[in-house]
Amino acid sequence: MKLCDFPLLSGELAQFTCDDLGADWQIGEAVSVQAHGNDYLLRQGNSVCVGKVEGRQDRTALQVQRGLTLWVLRNRQGDVLQLQSLDLVEQIQLDMAISVDEAIAEQLASRGEISAPDVPTAVGWLNEQFISAEKAPTAEMDRVFLGRFDNASDESFVLFGAGWRGNVKRDAGVLKLMSVTRLKGATARVAMAVGKISFQDASVAVRLQSTEQRALLDAALRDNGSYLRLWQEYGALEWEQARDCARELGSLRFKSAELVEGELWAWFLKVDADHLKDFRKRWKALGLANTTQVELGDRELDLDSEVEDAPSRADRARRRPVRGVLRFERDGVVLVPSQDRRSERPPTKGFIYYSLSGDEAVQTRRARARQSINEGRRLPQLSYLLEGVAPPSARRRQLDGLSSYAKSCFKGVPTKRQIEALEKAINTPDIALIVGPPGTGKTQVIAALQRRLAETLGENSLQHQVLISSYQHDAVDNALNRAEVFGLPAVRIGGRGRRDEGGVDPVGVWCERKRKEISVRLDAIRLNEPLTQPLEELDRRITALRLASMSAQERQTQFEQIDVLLRQLFDLDVRLPAHIKDRWDEFLAQQTRVETQRQANEPAGLVRLVRALRTSSIGFADDGPDRVHQLERTLRRNKVNLQDSEWSLLQRLSTVADATEADLAELAAFKRSMLDRLSPDYRPPQLKQALSGEALGLLAEIEHAIDAPLRQSRRGISAVVASYHAALSQAPNEAARAVREYASIVGATCQQSAGKAMSSLKELSDLDASEGIEFDTVVIDEAARANPLDLFVPMAMARRRIILVGDHRQLPHLVQRELEDELISRQSLTEAQAKAYEQSLFERLVKQLREQEKVDNIKRVVMLDTQYRMHPTLGDFISKQFYESEGLDVLHSGRPAQDFVHTIPGYQGKCAAWLDVPLQDGKEKFLKPGYERRAEAISIAKEVKRIADSCGPSLSIGVISFYRAQCDLILDALADEGLAEEEDGEIRIARSYRQTESGDERLRVGTVDAFQGKEFDVVFLSVVRANDVVIPDQKEGEERERLLNGKYGHLRLANRMNVAMSRQRKLLVAVGAKHMAEGPESEEGVPALAAFLKLCREEMAHGR
Repeated sequence: MKLCDFPLLSGELAQFTCDDLGADWQIGEAVSVQAHGNDYLLRQGNSVCVGKVEGRQDRTALQVQRGLTLWVLRNRQGDVLQLQSLDLVEQIQLDMAISVDEAIAEQLASRGEISAPDVPTAVGWLNEQFISAEKAPTAEMDRVFLGRFDNASDESFVLFGAGWRGNVKRDAGVLKLMSVTRLKGATARVAMAVGKISFQDASVAVRLQSTEQRALLDAALRDNGSYLRLWQEYGALEWEQARDCARELGSLRFKSAELVEGELWAWFLKVDADHLKDFRKRWKALGLANTTQVELGDRELDLDSEVEDAPSRADRARRRPVRGVLRFERDGVVLVPSQDRRSERPPTKGFIYYSLSGDEAVQTRRARARQSINEGRRLPQLSYLLEGVAPPSARRRQLDGLSSYAKSCFKGVPTKRQIEALEKAINTPDIALIVGPPGTGKTQVIAALQRRLAETLGENSLQHQVLISSYQHDAVDNALNRAEVFGLPAVRIGGRGRRDEGGVDPVGVWCERKRKEISVRLDAIRLNEPLTQPLEELDRRITALRLASMSAQERQTQFEQIDVLLRQLFDLDVRLPAHIKDRWDEFLAQQTRVETQRQANEPAGLVRLVRALRTSSIGFADDGPDRVHQLERTLRRNKVNLQDSEWSLLQRLSTVADATEADLAELAAFKRSMLDRLSPDYRPPQLKQALSGEALGLLAEIEHAIDAPLRQSRRGISAVVASYHAALSQAPNEAARAVREYASIVGATCQQSAGKAMSSLKELSDLDASEGIEFDTVVIDEAARANPLDLFVPMAMARRRIILVGDHRQLPHLVQRELEDELISRQSLTEAQAKAYEQSLFERLVKQLREQEKVDNIKRVVMLDTQYRMHPTLGDFISKQFYESEGLDVLHSGRPAQDFVHTIPGYQGKCAAWLDVPLQDGKEKFLKPGYERRAEAISIAKEVKRIADSCGPSLSIGVISFYRAQCDLILDALADEGLAEEEDGEIRIARSYRQTESGDERLRVGTVDAFQGKEFDVVFLSVVRANDVVIPDQKEGEERERLLNGKYGHLRLANRMNVAMSRQRKLLVAVGAKHMAEGPESEEGVPALAAFLKLCREEMAHGR
């Protein structure tokens, strides 16, 4: 800060007239003023002079005598120095370092004082605004102005700067800047501190570099091992497993590749029958799915060679080998590549082998994310949080969690917990967790969160700043479904083969919805606005003139029609300015003349007659007059326009026998002129039929002259709406491109958030993809389900905050148990380290952040506690069995029982029921890899058929089992009842039963994993396990647990039971052997199932 910029300096100038005034006096710098006899000695660095004060002698003398006045040179006029003054209450010799944290940086960024909420940038700005450095070469000191302590016990004071005021407080022996505000009005008590003064970066990133913090992390890693390294080992084993799979599958040689005719882009690869048989055998032995990706190459895949036999990654990226899925046929295989890669063609012959490209890309993205986290590139405290070490917490600018704009995302009034979830998520210093039990409206919270985040970003940093991610496509699409921020949808990056799997592009859906909305609105406007029709017609005709290929006659017709429309608009008080109207009239008249001339010159034979004119003396003497006469008669008959001089020439030369040299020269000139006029236009059509620059310019002026005033009035709304509608209808790709460019929300799966499409959106090269992609905020839905390695990828991209949404009391994270067991065995892991593989990162953080709250008093975990999905009786059941039993909050019901009243035949008045299929109807059967029970499948199919046909397409039904084999049996039984049918070799729900009348899914059969996030009116739960195993009472401990697991299987997994029993809205029906849920053994082994049977009996006892 320059001293002259300090706003508290006096407005009155003290003027000193000096002798021998040198040239080195610096405007804006401090001046020392001392008494020198009757005069004053003025000093600034090495410059010294003696001066007399003009006027205000007494006041100046008092200020100098007191010795607490700061003098600043404001101006110099000849030998006169003009000084401003500031009377200080105190001058202190003091060295001072003031800490600046993230809250100050955010505060300054929100006011537009700095470009980004970056602490080093804020420190630089504060040094410029508050600290004045002494320029003199002999002194090394800084000045800062401050308000004196009003209370000795209160260790806080105020800084004054160049129009700013800073509040400073001493906390734990450190001076901290608490806030910065505008300096308003004068203040009577100002002190000045002189010494080594600075603002210093006290961000979390800097504090984490301290010896103390590094020692804490090192101790945690030494005692417990590195959480990140544990998962790195898991990832390495996954990669090893993928390579083993590729090695065991081997290669299959193909002899030729032919394009398969049909809609689907596919290639038939001819192979040897015996080789194909062996290849299929290996494929089946490895248990590879029909979605497994293979790759084509011109040589076999050899992963065991010491030399790098497989093409390098850079080489593969350069040539992009053809990849796809295989469909086995009798004499070959069909390769179906991704349908967006139709330009790629396979080699004419070569080899088919397991594609490691996807696995390699996953490993690379994970490695980059892990490196970014370890280096603390964005959220430096993230590695500490993941390793289970409590880092210092960043102080952040506190924001309201709910705004009126965000509130509109909720179907009703948001609950206190939903509001709290928004508040804690917005204001978290690093990570926030929102625990969302079934039906608690977490999707609405995510939608409101997206709007609130966009509001806090500021208008200069909105584009692509919030990432919505999840481990699977459905979860991303679901989270983006309600996302519309500032009128724009989210941008969906990556995705499945949308054409084949029903994926939805939010931008495309938004454009189509807007087009339909605007079309309806435009129709309504047209009924009441007489301007609409002529304006649209005018726009259509001008656009046609610009773009369409037209003959001269067609063009003239368009000009004339435009003139008619302009006259209609004139009658409706929409008028061109006079100067444009005059130009248009003149232009139209000229075009009419040209067209008339052109038409007159068209008769056949004119060019021949002109060319026949004799222009030499010998030729003219032969039959020259006759030829001139014949041309003149033809021109008059066809009413061709000629100049008077030209008619006179033709009349004279048609009657003379001899022509002079001058006459012949004039006739030759006339002949050349006429040939130019009559010669055909050999220019390309796009040039010949294009409008002239004059016409284009005039039409643009007409458009602007009509459009500009209309847009400023209510009468122009139809034109605006019509042009918007036309843009969406005629240029949907451009509209979509614009939306993608300006949208603030981006959606992608965890892996695709670091893919090429995201790099392109962020305008980064592929090499910089994972390092360069960053977002202000990363929100991850269904976070409890994701493998931590995949969660790290989007988490590493967060610059300001990470928000994880999920429920660790539902399905567990996706890891391979056999890999866990192998790692535990290989690494000789402790019980605590082994627990890290079993426990989801979400659950780990729930416990860890609740412990950290006790240290820093910052709440980071909020559980939504009001469910709206199901009948209150079922909601209370879920709460008691799966949440309260684990010490979590009570789950309340937000809707009354009457909202769930139904008339389902056989279940009237009930919300819970048990359909008994006794043991004598058949026991469970074990078929690798799971269990099945045919009697249950048949009972379910018959009951679903009865209810579906009775209630019609207004009712949706879900059928859940814990075993894939049982799902297949149920589908077969539904096919027998006419509710399912074979399609492409698979049993699928029959078309007539696929959708409800509102367009939702009407009937679904699947495992628990396929139902998380879904809901149906009625759910049938197939128990499957039905046996007569008896567990002796004397069995205890691990042995008893093993026997209980053998008897009940998946029914013992509380998280899976939670999902299975919380998908219904109105009615849950358990189907199975009732004895499996009866007695003390079931209460011990499957408490939730036993409690549900008890609930069903209570329903019956109360007549429900």
